[in-house]
Amino acid sequence: MTWVLRTFLFALVAMLTTGIGCAPTEGTTVDLRGKRVRLTIVHTSDIHSRLFPYPYTPLTPDKAAGMQDGKGPYGGLARMAYVAKRERLRADRSIHIDGGDVSQGAPIYNYFSGEAEFRALAEMGIDAMVIANHEFDRGAANVTFQIQRWATFPVLAANYLPDDPSFPGASPIGTALRPYTILNVKGLRVAVIGFGNLSTITSLFEVPNRLGLSPWKTRDIAQFYIDLLRPQADLIVAVTHLGLEIDEELIKETEGLDVVLGGHNHIVVSPPKQVWDCGGADALTGVVEVPSVPGGETIVKRACKPRRVLLMHSGAFAKFVGRLDVDLADTAAEVNSAYEGRNVYDPVNGFEILAHDVQVFPIDADVPEDRQMVQLLEPYKQALKDVGQLDLLVGYAPADVRRTAPAGGDSQLGNLIGTSMWLRLGVQTDFAMTNTTGIRSDVTKGPVTLEQMFNVFPFDNSITKMQVSGSEVYEMFDFVARRSAQRGCSSQVQVAGARLVLDCNQCDSFYRDGVTSPKALSPTDPCAEQVFIGHTSQNCKEDRDCDAKTDPTGVKLKGRNACDKPVGKCWSPVSTFASYELATSNYLAGGGSGFRVLQRNTTQFDTKIQQRDAAADFIRYGRPCGWQSKGGTGGLLVCSTDADCAGIGDFVCACPSAGGAVASSSPLTCQTTASCGGTGRCVLRDCRDDVANTQAENCKGLEGGVLASCRAESCIKSGEMCKQLACIDASIGALVDARQIMLGR
Repeated sequence: MTWVLRTFLFALVAMLTTGIGCAPTEGTTVDLRGKRVRLTIVHTSDIHSRLFPYPYTPLTPDKAAGMQDGKGPYGGLARMAYVAKRERLRADRSIHIDGGDVSQGAPIYNYFSGEAEFRALAEMGIDAMVIANHEFDRGAANVTFQIQRWATFPVLAANYLPDDPSFPGASPIGTALRPYTILNVKGLRVAVIGFGNLSTITSLFEVPNRLGLSPWKTRDIAQFYIDLLRPQADLIVAVTHLGLEIDEELIKETEGLDVVLGGHNHIVVSPPKQVWDCGGADALTGVVEVPSVPGGETIVKRACKPRRVLLMHSGAFAKFVGRLDVDLADTAAEVNSAYEGRNVYDPVNGFEILAHDVQVFPIDADVPEDRQMVQLLEPYKQALKDVGQLDLLVGYAPADVRRTAPAGGDSQLGNLIGTSMWLRLGVQTDFAMTNTTGIRSDVTKGPVTLEQMFNVFPFDNSITKMQVSGSEVYEMFDFVARRSAQRGCSSQVQVAGARLVLDCNQCDSFYRDGVTSPKALSPTDPCAEQVFIGHTSQNCKEDRDCDAKTDPTGVKLKGRNACDKPVGKCWSPVSTFASYELATSNYLAGGGSGFRVLQRNTTQFDTKIQQRDAAADFIRYGRPCGWQSKGGTGGLLVCSTDADCAGIGDFVCACPSAGGAVASSSPLTCQTTASCGGTGRCVLRDCRDDVANTQAENCKGLEGGVLASCRAESCIKSGEMCKQLACIDASIGALVDARQIMLGR
């Protein structure tokens, strides 16, 4: 407790004597008392290293926020910087706050460890950011170095207590973080308090932990800093990386916040939510509970007057920039009038929000690029091209391969990745499992490059093998059911070699060792109702064929999802006394995302095979689009002209020497110009055209006949490449096959 109290005394004395955390700006002597003031807040969050534009197909939530199809590539910091700077120039008083997780999500972080990300935020001109979970992906020492070297803005986290720096070997992170900052915006004093993520940094709760930080209970520490800063500030803004639900709880359990800018869920909340503080109800009075001293156990209840607090999220992956305008006043008449005459005015609280307006700007190809940001990022772009070879093709996707599950269970991309781990040479276990949130991007239609595989799997996670008992299997998937129930009954794992029935609601009974038994846990707990791994000898065509049958081992078979129809065999229920070999990520094996059942397993073996490499190699082994099976052999259909391919769909004849391009078209469109005497093969038209457009990038700057020749050569090359590129579709497992059934959606 001595170090805790010393930390808070230091914060208090520093604020009163030196003004630590303050950022004076032009107009600090302006007297705003009794005046109406407008403040513009630019908000970004969860950029996840998407510093360069990338291919993407907007989803329904993106479209609801204003993003349109056909305007890709999307994102990029040069475009975000243009919008952010433009909106600030249009405003009288403005601040720009970032919600963290600027790191991890694209290859630039893998190669430069966050340097480019922090330099880009500094160039964009942000005033403060909250540190988030992915800033720590390469350790506390790395992020400390990046902040101290490149950040020209305060990095905040009030709910992390750093280790005592006088202790030998203490982490340096405490020297890089502040709990709050005060921005003086032309006389308007805006206090910004940061609250870092707690739910996904499990090592925070280990004593000692490798980060050198200990978590505070967010509600308690928030109220402490609100009370500390209220006499010094006109407006209090919380920038958080906690998630929407916890943001709402934070507001309801405290008093005195004005705006909460949230992140972590990768969603857009526009218009902002208006959440009542001081108990969370539209009442004349309320109560908040605070500890008598920071970190203390004695709770003091305090009466307060509920006020409306604005809660805004501004999306993720550099797809949106949010702008929130608030109109402020500090007179009793105006404040109480905004609350229908209720007496909520408190002179200590300073200005109150009377009205607000919000805009969310999609970042697409129509947005110009900020020239300074382009110049800053260009050396990194060239280095990635020269060193990373990220433009190498892995395969071709004839349609988007989604990471999201249409029924909440398994997804196309999740099943593909699970299978790539399960069947990987050197792994080949009974079943495989990875976390859904570790798959960070869809595979979009078109040529799939190594860079896109980095976007799908930005983390350098390897595959770990281990032996687990049947009882551990059930414990693990019971945990998955509970975790999934908290997230809209959307499964938090993707599997291969297994079949699951997860109940997100009341689970009165479960299926263990082939029989249905009363549930031992509370009947309201979600659970893994049924888990199957491997097959029995029982033949089947439908699930009912597996009911009430007994295999040679005496195990009774029953339940939905029990028949593996493509194989024609019944799935085998997991036996609590059997042993199974699991392939998973080293992140989950280490207890990541709360998987304690795996963390304590002592049979772990890290294969050092990265999940990204396993997925890319698995795709490369696939057949090209249009592959025709012919008994024990197969191949692409032989052709001389496009007409020879008409019978199998939208295919064209790719000839090694005959081809051409429509020179005036943009994008480039290829066409076969002559017969090639049976030396061609039928390839997917979209594959040839899409790959040709990537090859035609080399033709920029050419003119006349040289340009036409270059484009024609691009078409010939693309046809030859499409004879080899693997087709990323159902043929290699990129499909939804109901291997996970979610009950209670």
